[in-house]
Amino acid sequence: MAGQRIDNAYLRSFFRIPQGPDGDAELEALCGKLTRIKYRHGQEICSIDSEGDCMFFLDSGAAVVLDRDGQQINVMHEGQYFGEYAVLSGQRRLSTVRAYGTAVVYRLGKDDMLEVLLKHPAVYGDMMKSVYAQVTRKHKELLKLSRMHRGILQHPKNQSPRKPLGILLRCASLAAVFVLSLLFVPTGTAIPVFLLPLLLMLVYVLLTRQTLEALVVAVIYAALLTLRSGLSVSFTDAFLETVGDFDNLKTVFIMFLIGSFVTLIEASGAVTAFKKLVDRKVASPRGVRLSMFGIMAVTSIDDCLNSLCGSGSTSGAAEAQRVSCEDRALMLSFLPTVLCSFVPISLWGIFVIGSITPNVDRAGLSLFLRAMPFNFFSIITVLGILLFCFGRLPLTRRLKDARKRVAEGGTLWPDGSERYQNAEEPAVWGRIGNLLLPVVFLALSSLLLRLVFSHMLLIDSACGLVATLIFMFVLYCSQGLMSPEQFWEHLIGGIQDMVLPIVLYLLTMCFSALLDRQAMGIYFDDLVLVLEPVIPLLPAALFLISTLFAMALGSSWAMYAIGFPVAIRMASAVGISIPLCVGAVCAAGIAGELCCVYGSSSLLIGEELGCDPRVVTKLRLPYAVAFSLISLLLYILAGFIVL
Repeated sequence: MAGQRIDNAYLRSFFRIPQGPDGDAELEALCGKLTRIKYRHGQEICSIDSEGDCMFFLDSGAAVVLDRDGQQINVMHEGQYFGEYAVLSGQRRLSTVRAYGTAVVYRLGKDDMLEVLLKHPAVYGDMMKSVYAQVTRKHKELLKLSRMHRGILQHPKNQSPRKPLGILLRCASLAAVFVLSLLFVPTGTAIPVFLLPLLLMLVYVLLTRQTLEALVVAVIYAALLTLRSGLSVSFTDAFLETVGDFDNLKTVFIMFLIGSFVTLIEASGAVTAFKKLVDRKVASPRGVRLSMFGIMAVTSIDDCLNSLCGSGSTSGAAEAQRVSCEDRALMLSFLPTVLCSFVPISLWGIFVIGSITPNVDRAGLSLFLRAMPFNFFSIITVLGILLFCFGRLPLTRRLKDARKRVAEGGTLWPDGSERYQNAEEPAVWGRIGNLLLPVVFLALSSLLLRLVFSHMLLIDSACGLVATLIFMFVLYCSQGLMSPEQFWEHLIGGIQDMVLPIVLYLLTMCFSALLDRQAMGIYFDDLVLVLEPVIPLLPAALFLISTLFAMALGSSWAMYAIGFPVAIRMASAVGISIPLCVGAVCAAGIAGELCCVYGSSSLLIGEELGCDPRVVTKLRLPYAVAFSLISLLLYILAGFIVL
């Protein structure tokens, strides 16, 4: 009910007071027990450790919630309430609430509050759920932020401790593979030794569903085969060489900055920046779907950010317009990464450009932009989802059943979703300007800074991000959204969130370099001569094989480190379009993740929307396979047409 003034309609809805003469009398009596109080800026409404003798409803203005150390932990806006926990639990207050600007609240005394709850016990249940949500919100937010790019750790097999015997058997098996390889795989052989680490990684991830662990094992194995100097020495030397590369260092620096940028955007309330506008303007199911598409498009700096913004801003409108959970789940399944694939300064774009750059003499950005028109899977997906928004995409049986269920007055969520639902109010209600201004500033500064100071027309994400973070410091701190100390805390928190993606990036680049040292490039040069009669099918073959590889891994990141060097080398050798082949690999990574049945994205979408993740997977797969097949046909045609 946030965003509403405390009037009779609010109170009747909040306390579930029925219509009719008796309800009107009860409402009038309740209004007589409320005390209207006006607070000046900075004045305490309630203080920590004080007695819980009342609760408050915020009628206008805003209030900040402070912990015992005086740190801001929440912001309350009109229509929200607070202080109920101390009344319900009998404990002293756990935080201090101060007016931010002029704030008007209504005070309801403890005895009066308990009296009305006694008449309406369902309200008591709602309050306790809200208390639980507030206590667990911070923990859930940390989990949500850590999962989207760190989703490879999210498979259910990773959630329970392993048995000691299983760990010993796994380690013993790997040791046997390593030792046997050192004994029987000769150095300087003509056989494709680089296939052994690839095969080990593929088998390992299929058996364990643990992509990160499989990648680490494959890197160690590749280093051992390449350097033959012991496990720790081989791995350390190879990894330090990768870390010391200038292009890799630049990519890591940009990824750190992207993490800080996204975390600060979310701390400003970006998830709900469009919510009030959508709730007020959207008046049809089509409008809900188009709003979700548009919001996700303008926040495609990061796939986690645009997913949270799309789901959070349209939740109220979706409920009001009776849009099924399945409709929203389908859009959230496809759009986050697909939209980011068109943005070179997104986290996905930075990772891909960083993976391409070592193979094209630092011209990664230029090749990424030229390959964008050949990312057929992303283009087809965007067109397909737009058709879905306008009601022109053929629906699967599952979607038809969902719409029929809603049309007949059923729930918006599929059966079995109850245990996944945990509705809660956002911690901060954001403003559209605080979301769009940094995004626009980032785009302009990345493009113009080098032009102004160096007279060079190129996109410099690093300079743009540094300038944007300075701009955000002024923008957010001047509004009182956060103190300078809190700004730095969020900035450092964003850097911490990027640790795992950066480790993944460095491991994949290390793996790619090691495979190249095992004569992978020479082998593919020889393979090109054998396959010369079917060279026009190369883009389609790259797309198909890379898609299957990404499906098996459950993640595109490791595949990109292998796919891009192969695609660029083979395309150069046979004279086929390099942007076309790079676009095929880019598309394959996204297609493979969406066709994978055990990836983490369904778990995250299920958590966001409050539905069974298995339903999300079943909704996505038919369209993902269909879009992939159409893309494959287009790559076959493009191989004969594009020079």
